[in-house]
Amino acid sequence: MNGQPAAEEKVFRYRVDVYWRALALYSLALLGYGFVRGGFTNGSITVALADPIALLLLVFVVWTAFVLLWVWYRQPVIRIGQDYLCLQNRWGERYVPLSEIDRMVVSQRRRGWGRLVRIRLKGQRRIIIVRPAAYERPQELLYEFIRLSRRLRAA
Repeated sequence: MNGQPAAEEKVFRYRVDVYWRALALYSLALLGYGFVRGGFTNGSITVALADPIALLLLVFVVWTAFVLLWVWYRQPVIRIGQDYLCLQNRWGERYVPLSEIDRMVVSQRRRGWGRLVRIRLKGQRRIIIVRPAAYERPQELLYEFIRLSRRLRAA
């Protein structure tokens, strides 16, 4: 794997738009609350940030900004080929051929952000859990996991 996707390989990047939207919403709520509590005095705008609710909103803004920067820096990517799965981030990649996968379960019920995919590798106790809704083109990614799961059962 030289970094360039093969012709039959599909690449799915992690979505960060949810974090951008949350950051914008929390920031606007903080500014709005600060202006409502502060108000205008003598022709100048005062913003009250010592209020507990304002501090709570500030914690949300800082936390969301931190998570956004962390996900943006990590750059998680899933690459799916004809007979393999590759989980990649900024620091490395994990190439998993179908022969190393013991079991792949695509949940039927939606939980929170959607369905989960659990991948159990041969010789390992730890299960890899992937949430397709967190990646670009979630329906296509879910279909690819279902395709790999069926191919694994047929083998």
